[in-house]
Amino acid sequence: MKSLVAFIVSSVVGCLAFGPACAAAQSSELRLQGRGPYYTLQVPMALRSRAASADLHDFHVLNARGEPLPFAWVDALPGSTQAHEQAVPIFKVPGPASGAKPTAPRSWLLDARAVKGCMTELELTLPQATRGVFNLMVETSSDMQHWRVLHVSVQVVSLEHQGQRLNNTVIDLAGARGGYVRLTALPRSLLPDVQSVRITSVSEQAAVRPMQWSEVISPTGCGPSHCDYALPRNVPLEELQWQLAEQNTLARVDMMGMVDGSIPPELHERHRRHWHHPLRALRLKSVGPGDAGTPSWIGLGNADVYWLTLPEGEVRSPATPVNGGFYSTLRLQTPGPISQLGPRPPGLRVGTRTPTAVVLARGPAPYRLVWGDAKAASTAVPLSQLMPLRKPGDALPEDTASTMPDALAPMAASSTAPAKAPTTSPAPERNSAGLWAALFAGLAAMAAMAWSLLRGKPRAAASPASAAPTAPE
Repeated sequence: MKSLVAFIVSSVVGCLAFGPACAAAQSSELRLQGRGPYYTLQVPMALRSRAASADLHDFHVLNARGEPLPFAWVDALPGSTQAHEQAVPIFKVPGPASGAKPTAPRSWLLDARAVKGCMTELELTLPQATRGVFNLMVETSSDMQHWRVLHVSVQVVSLEHQGQRLNNTVIDLAGARGGYVRLTALPRSLLPDVQSVRITSVSEQAAVRPMQWSEVISPTGCGPSHCDYALPRNVPLEELQWQLAEQNTLARVDMMGMVDGSIPPELHERHRRHWHHPLRALRLKSVGPGDAGTPSWIGLGNADVYWLTLPEGEVRSPATPVNGGFYSTLRLQTPGPISQLGPRPPGLRVGTRTPTAVVLARGPAPYRLVWGDAKAASTAVPLSQLMPLRKPGDALPEDTASTMPDALAPMAASSTAPAKAPTTSPAPERNSAGLWAALFAGLAAMAAMAWSLLRGKPRAAASPASAAPTAPE
């Protein structure tokens, strides 16, 4: 009860500090883990889509006194990013002995010690005659003694049917550092023959931020050969996952995006240029505007979408990388009727890198993340200023701050539009005075309720609340 009262009181105090515009803002209490004073905060996609600005300049962090706390956004990739691609030595690991005879090999060991920076993906080259679906566990190690599981299960696919080939031999390495990579066949799966392996990596100072995924999005409408999907606001489009309705479905699809007109063009282009997968971004640069009857549509490439049930096992198409721009609508286009994707249109999940900030805690708790005022000036500072002792390449603070489940609750019950700055005309003064009176009345009522509850006199709670003093003029 004390923490609840403190949070409500701090919300009112925070609104007083930010002024009348706070009535339209939202907030979430932050749950801290660790001793601090620095905490790493990852902003959920649900909050990002409700921000007043795509660059998140309306986000602030407050303490219980309503004072803004210093924080810094963490850039995904610095300006000195450089992509590399190189072949690595591969070794087949002998299987364990069974009696007097060794069993068949179950793992490939890759020597990635010469790889520079963070590894983004590896590509296997299989013999031309190889066919099958292979389920592999992916592990990394720096010393071959201690192994970390990167993927519990990934699928490598090499199939052929009626003269058509279906290959998926690329494995995401999620920014792991160089050392050793081990690919182990899971039970009931064979180990594929591998001719060579190439690893792509990125030289960068900041760690790759984790990927967030939306819930499944249904189409808003479909035509004979396309379906349109409404996308979350303020979320750059980086990866897509398609949820097909029926097994044994396969089709080649084209994707186009309707540019979000509410996003400043320079911000849209900056996100596309500084996309988080530089090598893939280079591959997508050649994609031109889509022919959808309006210049606002941009071609986002094409992909093989499939869900197959084969004797070797079930296989689904991997996530499709996109260019990181802001789009309001995504169009899925098929060369023939859209029904080739199944009896129902496919669902869509959107993936984007998580916005990450470092917060310096100061003053009393609880602390709150506040957002929603488009006119608010950004209070974020550069990370080098926030952490003057941090060196390039150092890890972010291990202590974390996370938003509470009430993250989408409004800060104030009033639905009145934000008042403009006071002028010499009497109308804005009356609006401002009314808002201040409402805030003070709410604060007085909560203080009275807290006092009665803490004194253990529940029957007396109504009297102080009904006699709450009016706000001073």
